[in-house]
Amino acid sequence: MTGMKVGEYFLDKGLVSEADIALALSFQKNHPTYLGEILLKLGKIPETELLQYLSKQFNVQYITSEKLEKMAVMNPADIIPLKMAMDKTIFPLKYSINNYRLTLLTYEPQNIVLFDELKILLNGVQSVVPVVATSNVIKALIMKQYNNDITAFDRLVRNSVSVNQNMFTNENIISLENPNDIEMANRIQDISTMDEDKLRQEKRETFSMIVNQAELSDKKVDVTSVTTSMMSNMPSWVREQGNQLIELLRIFSNLLDVAAHGDTYFAHSQRVAILCKEIGEAIHLSEVEIYDLTIAAYLHDVGKKIHLTALDIKNQTNTEKMKTYPQIVTKLFADVQLSKLALNCLENMYETYNGKGLPRGLKLNEIPVGSLILLLANTYDFMTRISGISPQDAFKQLKDTMFFSDRILNALEQTQQISEANSSLKKISAIVISQKKFDLDDIADKFSRVNIEAIKAKTIEKAAQIIKDEKDHLGFILCDIDMTDTAITPLRLLAAIKHKKEISEIPFYFFSQYSVDKNTTIAANALKVSGIFANYHPVEMTRKIADEIRKKI
Repeated sequence: MTGMKVGEYFLDKGLVSEADIALALSFQKNHPTYLGEILLKLGKIPETELLQYLSKQFNVQYITSEKLEKMAVMNPADIIPLKMAMDKTIFPLKYSINNYRLTLLTYEPQNIVLFDELKILLNGVQSVVPVVATSNVIKALIMKQYNNDITAFDRLVRNSVSVNQNMFTNENIISLENPNDIEMANRIQDISTMDEDKLRQEKRETFSMIVNQAELSDKKVDVTSVTTSMMSNMPSWVREQGNQLIELLRIFSNLLDVAAHGDTYFAHSQRVAILCKEIGEAIHLSEVEIYDLTIAAYLHDVGKKIHLTALDIKNQTNTEKMKTYPQIVTKLFADVQLSKLALNCLENMYETYNGKGLPRGLKLNEIPVGSLILLLANTYDFMTRISGISPQDAFKQLKDTMFFSDRILNALEQTQQISEANSSLKKISAIVISQKKFDLDDIADKFSRVNIEAIKAKTIEKAAQIIKDEKDHLGFILCDIDMTDTAITPLRLLAAIKHKKEISEIPFYFFSQYSVDKNTTIAANALKVSGIFANYHPVEMTRKIADEIRKKI
């Protein structure tokens, strides 16, 4: 929704003049917000006119301040914490346990990113149904329902601006074209006239129970619905479910990479996903954007017989494939509930910043930033890990294509520690011990960028032999503390090294994909471990270890 569209709408209806629009636009320059809300705050349009416009524009329900002030909604903090409600100007109207659906009051019914974010951050929410109100009204509702501030509507709504008070007597919710819609409107009208005592006696009939016509029966409350006060009993599984999905995609993509493109592509999609996440974090994408970008990265090669990168765009090879591959995404995932953000990343991953990409030749900000990150990560991994090109040469080639914005190129350079200066550093040898092939390869690759040669050992027994043979040349030892099925545990290896005088001074570090329990931490510190990296971040860990070791040289 653009400001001019809103202005034209109200101009056509004869509610505002061109001078009013000019005044609102001038106000908007110093107070960035939606033009419709500014016109409302300036007293140029009635609240109901704005809500009706938004309702038609985005096909959502709406509720006026008059009715919301009289609604009794219990314990909203059980669904959405106060800070989140205030920061995002949202209010929970209803939660349905039958399909994990949240009906949400918002002044931005078009904000898909917000809805996707809530599905990740809130327990037990799989879908969000927006209902629109003005921002001041939502703020007042939050103050009243969370803080029991009974004067909030007087301060924030009635006294904040002089608004035209000629409200419609029959307020439509979407369109009243079926009996359910008409019955719901009648029931909402009934509720709006109740006094506070009657509302308390009829909690079963509160607006939070009936706002969504899809679950309206008659006078009986749907047994699949719960009030907000019951939300505290819902299991906290959403974030865990998201992590499980990522893990399934990791396994699936590793199998697919090898099956489709051969052994040299093992864990390619996994590395691309991690690189996308690192770049996304560096440019401060939201948690939801990074999550959806990660999903897209794991799926970016699904259905493709030929692996394509930015090099194909540059050399104009396989262009016909690049034109058809976005259609594969649409067909394959048509019946899968991928977010629009993830789909957009996949559909536009061969577009380039300078407009030379395919299939539509989009450029600059026409391209989702996730698509550019995905193309960059995919190409960089192909060049450095599959084709064997040095990080410095790969980065230079990618920069010369002019396919990517400086913002994400700088993020790549920063996160991957790509610097000519690193190659001039004194070379250090180290041992990295882990049963996980991907971790071994990934950590070794990141150490190589700061001129550290990581000798890889998949067993502690092998590592012990390497330590014995290379003890005079080792800069440090890094061991996965989660290793199992081994006669010598990681802690026993550390103890054995500390008890042998000739190797006891070699710095020894532990890392783990998970948190490390207190007893293990105490034992490791008692054995004078040099550091423990719990829930480790590969780039941060390798950088910190490299800095510490070089300071000691």
